[in-house]
Amino acid sequence: MKAVKLKAYLNQIADRLTEDSTLEDLYEQLSLLADIDESEEQVEKGEILTQKEVEERSKEWLK
Repeated sequence: MKAVKLKAYLNQIADRLTEDSTLEDLYEQLSLLADIDESEEQVEKGEILTQKEVEERSKEWLK
């Protein structure tokens, strides 16, 4: 994750913090945003599976 994007995410999270927020809350929100960012990059690169491909692969895992 690039520093500019990280800073933007931290600012978004900081704006939503309440008096009851914990450091764990911050970590969870940052992790969620990082996961979404990573998923969007995978989609852009074509690193995705169709529902049918997932079903076929899961048959092998469930043997």
